[in-house]
Amino acid sequence: VPIATVQLRFDGWVTEMSDMNAMTDLSGDKSDGKAPGIDNLLYSADAEFSCFADLALTSPGEYYKEGEGSLIQAVFDERAFGRSEEQLVKDCVEQINSLFPSSKKLTCTWSNVVKLGQSLYREKTGQDKFRPKQATPIDNFFLCGSYTYQDYLDSMEGATRSGLMVADEIIARADGPNGLAAKAAANAAAIA
Repeated sequence: VPIATVQLRFDGWVTEMSDMNAMTDLSGDKSDGKAPGIDNLLYSADAEFSCFADLALTSPGEYYKEGEGSLIQAVFDERAFGRSEEQLVKDCVEQINSLFPSSKKLTCTWSNVVKLGQSLYREKTGQDKFRPKQATPIDNFFLCGSYTYQDYLDSMEGATRSGLMVADEIIARADGPNGLAAKAAANAAAIA
């Protein structure tokens, strides 16, 4: 699935909605959770991008810059792929302003757009049969990751669930009649 990732740097804190002075205060060091706003991955059904975050808040070690404000990153789906970078930036700012009306007082000071033609998979009915299971025919070789067969989409939740399923497979193989404990006992008996 083609996507477009848009990054917008502002001269204030976009997700700070209750304190207008804090929203525009860029003085001092605001790293390590000191900056105002929502420090979390955000989801919205009211914007063209379904998930977004203020990277200056969620990952300040990499993205906070003293004297600068929010660094919003939003991911647009394939509908945005054909638009110019300038139009995507304009659309993203407008939608951010719609979600956080107080942010209309801020100015976007920098932007970046990255378009990827093949970024995400597309979920289609009947495709789960092509996802590999965690257990393989090779002894002690397992597959783990969101791409494997599990109950969630290709996501962090899916990767976590896959890891739990691998742990279950390892325990089942260790405890079963042909498991590791049984093999160890057979090897000990053969040596004795």
